[in-house]
Amino acid sequence: MSWLEAEDCRQVLQLQKEDGRCHLIKLLKWEDFDEEKDLKPGIILDYLYNTIIFAAEKGFPWPSVAVAVCFSEELLYETEGKTMQEALRNLRDKCEEYQHKLNPNYLQHLVNHLMGTFFKHYRLYQFVLCEDRVIDQTVYDLVVQIPHEAPSLKDGVSAELWKYQKQITELSEAEDQLRAGMVAFRETMQLKSEQELEKFYEDLKFQDKEVIERANLEKIIKAAHEIQMSVASELLQKEIETAFQILDLKIQKTTISLPATKSLQSPVTKETKTGRKGKKK
Repeated sequence: MSWLEAEDCRQVLQLQKEDGRCHLIKLLKWEDFDEEKDLKPGIILDYLYNTIIFAAEKGFPWPSVAVAVCFSEELLYETEGKTMQEALRNLRDKCEEYQHKLNPNYLQHLVNHLMGTFFKHYRLYQFVLCEDRVIDQTVYDLVVQIPHEAPSLKDGVSAELWKYQKQITELSEAEDQLRAGMVAFRETMQLKSEQELEKFYEDLKFQDKEVIERANLEKIIKAAHEIQMSVASELLQKEIETAFQILDLKIQKTTISLPATKSLQSPVTKETKTGRKGKKK
């Protein structure tokens, strides 16, 4: 059970409903809960919140409002799992217990309130309090696509010019990607060459001050040279392929025709100028 003070009830009443319910959760020292997944704490919270609202609207002093909340909460839990007749007997005993804590008029108003709310839906409250709820819930995360901010009308262009600019931009981006890919490939091949040469030298395993014959030295140099040439050949082939791809993109740019711009001069202006020339003649 959670005892509320008179000041607590006053604070709840001063807030809007949702804010008041949230504040009441803090006052009751409950943990946060999801009302969609767990109905029980949400219904109990509404039950206590409505008691505060009812008592305050009936003119209960704030200490009496707190006592009314305590009465309602105790009744709720003490009647859990009981029949209607047992619950009514429990209500009678509760009234006798609180006859010296609450003014008789206020107690009568509270009983009438509980008869019209709690006992009117008694079986529903019992179902919520006593039955475990099996949750079968599927959650979908929906991504909301926010529309792009519309540009100013003064920056607008014709559809043909927009398509032309879009094609040129796409070709330029593809060209930049090829260049960036070539830079990354050069770095990869450089690292590969260094690693292969390092492994090759480690495999030789020369002894200190060992004299190497000329024939063996030539074989070592030739092998190291072949490693470097293999990497260089692969790099050169890639550079040639990339160069042709970039050249193809540049050619595509030249084949796209720029839309003809329309004259900004209006027909009215042309007619006026023609008319003036006629007058001069």
